[in-house]
This record gives sequence, structure tokens and C-alpha cells, in this order.
Amino acid sequence: MFKKVHASLGRSRHAAGKTGRRARGIAAVTTTAVVLTVAATAAYGAVNGGAETGSHAPKRIGTAPRVPVGATAVGTTASGTTLHLSVNLSPRDPQALTDFITAVSTPGNPRYHQYLAKGEFASAFGPTQATIAAVAQALKAGGLTPGKLSSDGLSLPVTATVAQASHAFGTGFKNVRLKDGTIDYLNASAPALPADVAASVSGIVGLSNVNSITSHHTAVRHLSGSDSVTGIHPRTVAPRTYTPGMCSAFTDAAAQAGFADGTDYYSPGKLAANYGMTSSATAGAGQTVAVFELENADPNSIATYQSCVGTDTSVSYRYVDTTAGSGTPAGTDQDGYGVGTETALDIEDLIGLVPGASIIDYQGPDAETATDQNVLDVYQQMVTDDQAQVITTSWGECELVLAGATASAENAIFAEAAAQGQSVVAASGDNGSSDCYLTNGSTAKAVDDPASQPYVTGVGGTMMTGTGSTKTQKAWGVSQDGGSGGGVSSRWGPVIYQGGVATTTKRAVPDVAALADPNDGYPIYTLDDADSSSPEPGILGGTSGAAPTWAAAIVQANASTACQANGRVGFLNNALYKAARSSYPTNFWDVTSGNNSVYTTGYTAAAGYDEVTGLGSPKEAGLITSLCAAKGTAATGASTFHPLSSPKRLLDTRNGTGWGLSSIPSTKPLVAGGTAPVKIEGAGGIPSSGVTAVVLNLTVTGTTGSGSLIAWADGTAKPSTSNLNWTGAGQTIAASSTVTVAGDGVVDLYTSSTTHLIADVQGYYTSGTTGSMYTALKPARLLDTRSKVGIPTTTKITNAVVSLKVRGHGGVPTGASSVVLNLTATQTVGSGYLEAYPEGATRPTASNVNWAATGTTIPNLVVVPIGSDGNVSLYVHGTSHVIADVSGYFSTSGSAFHTVTPLRLLDTRTTTALGAGKTLALPIAGADGIPTGVKAVVLTVTVTGTTGSGYLTAWADGGTRPTASNLNWVAGKTIANQVIVPVGSDGKIDFYVSSTTQVLADVAGYMS
Repeated sequence: MFKKVHASLGRSRHAAGKTGRRARGIAAVTTTAVVLTVAATAAYGAVNGGAETGSHAPKRIGTAPRVPVGATAVGTTASGTTLHLSVNLSPRDPQALTDFITAVSTPGNPRYHQYLAKGEFASAFGPTQATIAAVAQALKAGGLTPGKLSSDGLSLPVTATVAQASHAFGTGFKNVRLKDGTIDYLNASAPALPADVAASVSGIVGLSNVNSITSHHTAVRHLSGSDSVTGIHPRTVAPRTYTPGMCSAFTDAAAQAGFADGTDYYSPGKLAANYGMTSSATAGAGQTVAVFELENADPNSIATYQSCVGTDTSVSYRYVDTTAGSGTPAGTDQDGYGVGTETALDIEDLIGLVPGASIIDYQGPDAETATDQNVLDVYQQMVTDDQAQVITTSWGECELVLAGATASAENAIFAEAAAQGQSVVAASGDNGSSDCYLTNGSTAKAVDDPASQPYVTGVGGTMMTGTGSTKTQKAWGVSQDGGSGGGVSSRWGPVIYQGGVATTTKRAVPDVAALADPNDGYPIYTLDDADSSSPEPGILGGTSGAAPTWAAAIVQANASTACQANGRVGFLNNALYKAARSSYPTNFWDVTSGNNSVYTTGYTAAAGYDEVTGLGSPKEAGLITSLCAAKGTAATGASTFHPLSSPKRLLDTRNGTGWGLSSIPSTKPLVAGGTAPVKIEGAGGIPSSGVTAVVLNLTVTGTTGSGSLIAWADGTAKPSTSNLNWTGAGQTIAASSTVTVAGDGVVDLYTSSTTHLIADVQGYYTSGTTGSMYTALKPARLLDTRSKVGIPTTTKITNAVVSLKVRGHGGVPTGASSVVLNLTATQTVGSGYLEAYPEGATRPTASNVNWAATGTTIPNLVVVPIGSDGNVSLYVHGTSHVIADVSGYFSTSGSAFHTVTPLRLLDTRTTTALGAGKTLALPIAGADGIPTGVKAVVLTVTVTGTTGSGYLTAWADGGTRPTASNLNWVAGKTIANQVIVPVGSDGKIDFYVSSTTQVLADVAGYMS
């Protein structure tokens, strides 16, 4: 509870944040007591009425806005009402933009920290001139006059009346009376444009003025009124030499109120010390940070604070959709705090922590009158100006009530910021797990926007007591004060950077946290004309303080020697989660107690990531090392192979191996659409550098439905290929994959449905000649327990080891060190698995082939070191027939391996299935950069749409079809397997199938 405070403390803290609820009239309202159905005729004909088809047929864009809870319709909107709209355009290639952001954010990628320069976004990723012209023409055809295109190419402004917009977009408008009596308007249906341009438009903003954006600060704990404190009055604060502590004018007032630094508030010095940040008058020098505001600032309050702490920080103002002096004057009392309080908290917190930086206040219209379009305009100006390396916002809106068009437009703006190397942080809100509560009274779980945006770092709140080694932190969550906003997004899917850390089905919020509790909050000077005509000292909290604190941490990192050498941080989240995986205790203070159950049962803080405090609060020294990492270089060129004597398990989501944070494993499965980053270099006996590719045995188990797995180099574009496929729930399936390793030593594994995932490394490739070379063979069958090949009986193998002679058989010479085998389990009984290992070695704990049911036929390629006796051991757990076909070997001579970008070379689904008994020739040389003279190719081959039991055989074109097989299946199954196939002298390979099926082939590399 609050201590000795001003009378305003009796007010609920929930009145503190400035909200966007507005009390303004709508002209010519036609009142009605019932909900209205508003008709409108689109300029392009009736939507879904069958009147028009083809490219000019109208198509709805997005959805109609939600009518706020408790609102009632009060008539149609006056036709002459002026609307300020923005027709927001999609980037020309959203996936290319995503891939670029990933590349510039990943150490080891050639593009690491090579951000776009100011003004380059439009030409690099903005819509094409043809697209812009087509959209503009469609607007003109609808009777509208588009304005000047934004400099980033993402938005066309349009000013229109309700009547004009109704005609152009095929939507009616209605007025609604909100619970607080405010009357707003909104469009009755999603806007429509001709189908040939609608796909290029992400949304149209400004058709509604319903808005509930709010700042996220608590009530102010005033330390003095105009005459309430004996001693130095705030207006007499005199400039002094810099010190990280507060001046005596503040500390004396705080002491008389019973408040102490480090217990009831945190001066800049003590806050910085608790987070390991530097305290000096030049901290942050050379850096610029921008703050987002929707209120007038009081420069005198900020000047008084600077006098108190002895700083001379540059603070400038940029007005967007408003002018200096417009709106409610700073200091105007609003239920216990003055206009400008949010701005004072944001700017003064930054001044205290990074006094050497420059601060730009981007000010839009007052929150009470601001529309979604105004909000977008401010963010867009902050990004297109590209003057600040760090952007911080302490304003937000419940994600569930935010219009989809606005959210999409924000996403494009924040993606642009990431591409330019701007870090964006946002307060996660002060309403705990129920972010919509103050908007519509709902206690349902919800998160705040823009903190939930994928390209924004959401900042939650903590409580803190003490300093140094004695400090304690817990999640901020007090029913009467508020609590850290957090939970799971309802809009954004799982993001790559949270893979294995936040194992939620969608984007989790927040990412990090910092001090937010008002009972031990931030010391500020602010103006409230109900109490004084000059700035007063006070203390307040909220995630509004946590966000600029994290912004200051990033500013200090950018100003560090490491970042000056290696480039500024840029998009923060990729680096943050990498830092947590690599060395969590070094980079973060883990907050493990408390919750955000403010209005209903929310989330509880726990070891590691949680939806209350995210990864925790900063440890600046460790974060600088991680966030400012050197570029690194990916190993490239001709590569040789190094087999492991025994497979090593790098990932097992069932028990937390390689899954979760460095010190806190997770045992949750990989969610549908999620990505598991797997550290390769430096793990499992693999060198810490120089690795070009890795051979992994990938296993899915406990599947929840059909799905596929994709493996690729971290920091590069996710390919449109697959490495493993499964057809239902409860399956356990494995497949070998050769995967390029990125410069950061990591590969990524994506699954389309929820499943547990295992990754065992069999060997790796390095640049240079220290490893083994590959020689391809005409595939030959070395073992078939069904027909006495390689074994004297036809009995199924049950819980036993088969000794397979390799050297001197099937073309494998005595000098071979490892052999490439295609192993197939068939006619299985129950569940089981097969393991391959050098004879004489200890049987490994990793499996190569897995099956879950009787009657299964399933293959997998393995690379196995050969035992000193020339044999390989095959252990069968369970009961199955076993087939082993050799296709090549590694030795001191042969061909080197070369990586490629994974690419689909064949998909018969786009033409016609390969018929039973038919052969297909597939060109290899010349595809995906593969040269002529290639000796062998590494492919993942998948059969799907199988019509009966069958098999596939691959071999060099021009040669005789071998009797061995590469894939075996039963009807209705989708099966994938890696194959290493000799390439014919004409640069082609052949596929033969014994029964009709669709065939896919994805290339992973080649031998030459």
C-alpha cells in the first residue's frame, strides 16, 4: 500500500493511465433504439452478390471492427462527416522482408547488421510502382482522391466524407454510444476494393474512430503540494554537477514523506547499479532514442528534473498530426495527475539512465481525440525519419479490441524499423492478464498492442527491494495497483525467436521486464495544476517506466565499444532469446515469484521464461557481450566428413535436452508452426567453428496429427522443402537429414503440427581436407532377413543384434571408414526401433529407425562408422524384418561435399503422378547451382498419395536399375527418406516406382 502521500492517493490507480475514450459529438446523429443494419452500395457492385466476377469483382479486406462491449447503436453517421483515412499497402514480398530481418539479426549471416539506410525501404521492400498505380486508380474509380504516398511506400492517405467512403468501399457507417457516454462512429462491414488490387492492401484505417489507447503509468505519489513540505520548494531546484542520485530538494521531500532511495523509489544511480548499467554524465553518448507520446509535454518539468540530477540532455520535439500548443495544456489535472505525466516519466527515466543520449519526443494528438490513424502516423514518422536507434512507447491498446487493419499496418511499420536496425520496445500494460478490463470490463486473458507485435520487444513489470547483492525482485501484480501485462497473443502465431523458450501456440508476451511497482518506483518531476503552478517531485510506476528503462539498456549497449565495432543491436528479440539460450544467468535476472492475477487468475512467475516477466530484467554487462556479438563467418567450400563414433543427442523435447534456456530446460513439445533452434557447433563433440553441414537423425514422436518437418540453417530463409512427414497422431518416425550449418553454428527445425522432437547427430562436414571423402556406389543389397540375404534364416529379428559384413561387400573397400546404408524395417510387430553402430562399440542410446505399430514399413538412411572387423551392428528392439542397402562409403579418397540452399527439384503433384513401373529422369547438374561433373547428389525424397504398397529406387541415369530400394511404403502413407544418389554422366538421376505415387525431391547438397 502507499505510504504518506498526497490526497490524490485515494483514487484508484486505474484512473492513472490516460485513455483514448473521448467525449465529443458527432454531427447530425439520427437516434434509434435498436441496432442498425446499414446498407451501402459499393462503387464496384454488390459484394458476394454474384453481380460481377473476375479481377474487378469487389473483395472485402479484413473484417468489420468489433462493436465495443456495452455500446449501443444510436443512428447513422452523418454523410458529411470527414474521414482521414490511410490505405495501407503490403510490402511487395513479405517473406523476403522477413528473411532480410532475420539475416541482419543473425551473427554469421553475410548480411548481419547490414541494415537498410534511411529512405531505402521503399525501393527494397515497398510495393512496386505498378501496384501503387493500380491501387491509386482503383481509389479514383471509386470517387476518391488519394494523397501523396508515404516515403516508405506503405500508405496512401485519403480524405473523404462518410458518403464518399461508403460508396467507394461498399460499407455503411453507424454511430455507437459507448459505456462512458461517448458517441463514436464505425464502419458496418469490412471495406471492399476490386479483387485485382485488394490483395495488395493490408487494410484501410480511419473508417472508425473508436479507440481506447492508453498510457501505462500508475497514479503519482506526490511528495509535496505548493506549501505542504517545509524546505526547498521544487521550483527552486538549482542546476548542479551530474550525480546519479537525486538532489536534496527531492530527497528531503521524500524523507519527510517517509520514503527512502532503494526501498520506496530508485534513483537513476541505484536503478542502474541493480541492472549493471553505467552511471555517468556521458552514458549513451552518440545515441538517439525516440519516445512516442499522445499528450503535451511540460518542458519545465523536464528541465527541473535535469537540474536535480545535474544533466544537460538534449530533448527535442517532433509534432505529428498536431502542432505545438494544440490540445489540452500540459499540467491540466486529470483525476490526480497532470497532462504530460507519461511524457515526464519516459523522458526523465531516460535522462537519468542515459544522459549522454539525445531524446526526441514524437507527439501526436491528445489520446482523448487521437484516432488509430493518428497513432499510425506517429509510429510511421518515427520510423521513416530514422533518426533514433531506439524507439520506446508506453502507450497501448488491448489487442482483442484493436482493429485488424491497424494491427497489420503497425506490423509493416515495425518490420520496417527492424530492417533499418531500429530497436522498438513497448510497455506490456498494467492490467495483468486481463488487458481489456478497463476497456470493456472483460476479465478474459488478453495482451496489449503494440507489445504483442512480433517486431516489438514487450516489457513487463517487476517489484524490487534493496540494492546490489541484497536486492530481491518479484513479478508486479497487486490488485489495487495493477500488474504486469502478459499472456498469449490472440493475433500473432508462434515466432521463431521464442522457440523452446516460450512454448505457447502463439506469440507470448512480455519478452523482458523491469521495475514497474509504484511502491518502489521512479522519481520524477511533473506538473499538476490542481496542486501547484510549478513542477512537483513525485514517484510513480507502471510498465511505462519499465519500457524506457529497457530502452536505456539498449542505448548503453549501442554506445558500448563492442557494438561500436560490430554494429548496433537493431531488432532486439532475436538476440535476446539467443542470449537466454546460450547463457541465461549471465544475461538476465530471473524473476521466479509473483503473478499478474489482477482481475482474475492470470499467470505465475517461474524459473525461466513466463508470461509475467518474460526472460526477466537486464544484466547489462552480459547483454552487451551477447547483443553486440561479432559477425562471425559461415564455413563454406568443399567439405569432408567426420563421423561420430556414436550418435550424440542434441535435442530431445521430452526431457529438455537442448530445449529451453541454458540453465532451465523445458519438457514441452514443439508447437504447431513453432521452430526449434539446435546448437550444432560446440555441441556433442562437434568443433566450435568451421562446420559446413551436419548429418542429423531427426525423430518426431507423440505426434498430434499429420505434419511435416523442415530443417535449415539458422538466420537464412526457411525453404519450401521438407525433411520428414507423418500422417496422423501417435506416430514415431525418423529420417536422416543433411543440413547446412549457419555462421552462428545453429540449425532450425520447424514442424507444422505439435509434436515432440529428437535430433541425434551422426557426423558433420568441415571445410578443408581433414575428414573423409565420399564415393558413390551402385546400390546393392547387403541384408534382407526376409530372403536369407546376409543372414542364414528368414526369421524376423526380435530384440537381437545382427552382424552385417560391410568391408569387401557391395563394392565397399577395405579402406572405407564409414558406410552409407539405407535401412528398412518391414513387417513389424508392435512398436520398436533399430540402431546401427560400429561392431565392437557400445550400443548407443540413439535410434535410427522407429515404428509405432504392427505392419509398418519404414526406411531411413544412416551413415555408420565401420568396426575394426569390417562389420556394422544392427540392433532391433521389438520385432521386424530388416533390409540394408549400401549406396556409398567414406574414405581418404573420393569426392568432397558442397552445401546448397535447400530447393525442391521435383513435385509430381504439379503435373501427374509417377505411374506404377515407370521411370522418371531428373536433371541435377545445373539445378540450384550444382555444376556439371557432379558425382552424387544428396536429396530428401518423399512419396505421398500412395495407391498401394510399393518401393522407390534411385540411381544414376544411363545405368542399370539396381535391385535395392531407397523408400518402401504401404498404401496411404506419406514417407520421406534421405538418399545419396550417383549422378549420371549426363547430369541426371532416375527414379523408379513399383506402384503409382506422387514423388517429391528436395536437394540438400552434392558431391564433386
